[in-house]
Amino acid sequence: MEDSTVLVVEDDEAIRFGVELRLRAMGYLVHSANDGKDAIRKAETLLPSLICMDVRMPLLDGITALHWMKSHPQLKGTPVIIASARPTDERVAMSAGARYFLLKPYGAEVFEAAVTQVLRPSLHFNRYRACGL
Repeated sequence: MEDSTVLVVEDDEAIRFGVELRLRAMGYLVHSANDGKDAIRKAETLLPSLICMDVRMPLLDGITALHWMKSHPQLKGTPVIIASARPTDERVAMSAGARYFLLKPYGAEVFEAAVTQVLRPSLHFNRYRACGL
């Protein structure tokens, strides 16, 4: 996989572990951060191909971190999947530049489809087209 680095930003250890496990099973190299400040620092260093980020976190929330990343020249094109338990966060996240919004709790299949749609849109489209959908 040519673009294989994903940064997972989640303060809940159990959720972060599950997301990391799923991404590794999909063949991605995974790094993680516990809050928005750590996410910014790691994103600047790693320049990941995707960032999966929670909204509600200590020190710096996901929306504020997303705004910062979208203003950073090297990160502004990096796709970000935002996850939140609050449906009202969707509009704010998408307006801030998120590529995809996941409403918590979400299943593994929904998460995998979101990652595929963001990183491999033609693969995602062809997979469903082949099924007649």
